[in-house]
Amino acid sequence: MLAGGVLVGAVNIYLASSLLPTAVADIGGAGFYAWNMTICLVVMVIATMLVSRLLARSGNVGAYRLGFALFLVGSVACAASPAMPVLLAGRGVQGFGAGVLPGLGFAVIRSALPRRLWTRGNALMSAMYGLGNFRGSGARRPVRPVVRSARKPQSSEP
Repeated sequence: MLAGGVLVGAVNIYLASSLLPTAVADIGGAGFYAWNMTICLVVMVIATMLVSRLLARSGNVGAYRLGFALFLVGSVACAASPAMPVLLAGRGVQGFGAGVLPGLGFAVIRSALPRRLWTRGNALMSAMYGLGNFRGSGARRPVRPVVRSARKPQSSEP
C-alpha cells in the first residue's frame, strides 16, 4: 500500500498530461488548459504539507482511506465532467488525494516496516515515480479511445 499510493500520485500526473489534449478537444476550455495541471500540482503540494496533521487525526488507515477516497471522487468528477470548470474542480479534489498518498507512504514507513527494511522501502517508493512516468504516458493509448467514446452522445436510433 505504501508504494501503491506513490504510484497512484505519479501515474496521475503523467496520465492526465497525456489525456488533457483529448479532454480539451471533447469539452472545450482551451483557455484553461494550463490551469488543469497548475491546480492539481498546487493542491498536491498543499496536501503533502498536511499529511502529518491528517495522520495525527485519522491514523494510518484512516489517512489512506481518505486519500484514496478523495482521489477516486476527483477521478470520477474528471471523467464525467461536461465542461472545463467541472474538470478543474475534479482535478483539485483529485490533486488533494494524489498529494496525500505519496506523503503518507514516506511518513508511515517507520511504523509500517521493520527498521532493517526502511531503506529498501524508501527506494521502492522512490522507484514508483519512474514507473509512474512510463506507465502514465504509456497508458494514454488504451485509455484515450475509452475517454472519447464515453463522451460522445449516444444516438437514440436503433
